Amino acid sequence: MKLLNQTQYWFLLTAAPIFALAGVGMYFALNAVFQDFAEEKMEGVKTEIEAFVGIHDTLPVFFQSTDDRLEISPLTQSAGSIPIRFSDTLIYNQIEDEKEPFRRLLFPVRMKGKWVGVSILQSSIEQEDLATTIAMLLTGLFALLFGVLIWVNRRVSRRVWQPFFATLDQMRRFRLNDAAPLRLGETPVNEFRELHQTLEELADQVQRDFRTVKQFTENASHELQTPLAVIQNKVDMLLQDEAFNERQLQQLNIIGQSARRMARLNQNLLLLAKIENDQFEERSAVDLKLLLEKRLAWLEDFIAEKQLSVTTELHPVQLKINPFLADTLVTNLLTNAVKYNLGAGTLRIELDSNQLFVINSGEAPELPVSKLTQRFTRGNNQSEGLGLGLAMVKEICEKNGLGFELGFHGGAWRVTVMFNAPSIMAQHPGI
Repeated sequence: MKLLNQTQYWFLLTAAPIFALAGVGMYFALNAVFQDFAEEKMEGVKTEIEAFVGIHDTLPVFFQSTDDRLEISPLTQSAGSIPIRFSDTLIYNQIEDEKEPFRRLLFPVRMKGKWVGVSILQSSIEQEDLATTIAMLLTGLFALLFGVLIWVNRRVSRRVWQPFFATLDQMRRFRLNDAAPLRLGETPVNEFRELHQTLEELADQVQRDFRTVKQFTENASHELQTPLAVIQNKVDMLLQDEAFNERQLQQLNIIGQSARRMARLNQNLLLLAKIENDQFEERSAVDLKLLLEKRLAWLEDFIAEKQLSVTTELHPVQLKINPFLADTLVTNLLTNAVKYNLGAGTLRIELDSNQLFVINSGEAPELPVSKLTQRFTRGNNQSEGLGLGLAMVKEICEKNGLGFELGFHGGAWRVTVMFNAPSIMAQHPGI
């Protein structure tokens, strides 16, 4: 959930119950106010009736209406045992043909030597209607106020957080190998100013470290390559010297193999470092079908030597990727599939607009499959590889937004490279 949406969510979650409770409370408060007002009015009428009876010994003429009524009932008990009380009751309305709520005030009056109970009745409908109307108006006002608060809060939040989103966009576009340092825009908000300063200092430090490591890697690779080439050249020359016996030649051959292995290791580690540091930014449309066919032709002798049964189902697909990385990816996948295949085994390659499958027979791994993409990890101890091929394939896929899966099931290895939609430049119309 986005930050602004989360703020709105918690605002709604907190404010909505408060507004609802305020509306309900306002309704009951209005009802109580109107009821108090009605009771005060009825008590005033009671006082007038008692004064009139005291003078004239009879009840005053009272106009009976639908909303206001006066009732008299004989009392069989003394006046002191009859409390003056308010109560609610229902009275039938002939006009509306329904019972309506009334508020009653019952009190005793002595008239013509007898005590009678006098009831003043006042309709509660108008009070309830008025309370309901006012409550609805206030609810509407609250809802309008609530909506305005949400709108203002959202507009203000977007404006206040705009520097943050601008900073986030700049950080997304920032690359360690950029020549210019990271410089974020000015902002009047103190917290964002501190954030910008911290990020700029951190980016400067990371860029310096990146350049230092990059330079060290390139220098080390270059400096190692020269002595390794000299060692390999000298070993080749010594192997041609007839003065050495067979044991000495074997030792020289071991030295030569180690030198070649070191040279390959140096090249692969340098390539991995370059991939990790995004030094292959140039991208173009690469014809994967053509590239797979070229690499299969390049591996024909190795395939024939192992007597592998190869089947292919390749559709034309163009992938937007660095050409060198595409070649490295395909070469490593096919080389591994041939090198670690069984004698007279199978190799199947499928390519469509969604993914690339490389399936080959092979021995079960001694380690969990998930660990085989780690550096210097080999499927078994007898393998002569460097343990960097799959790690390089995985790194290339991650840097180019491609999916990568490796699995072993039923005596067969299955490698899947999944393409994302923006990377596909063109595809076979029948796919």
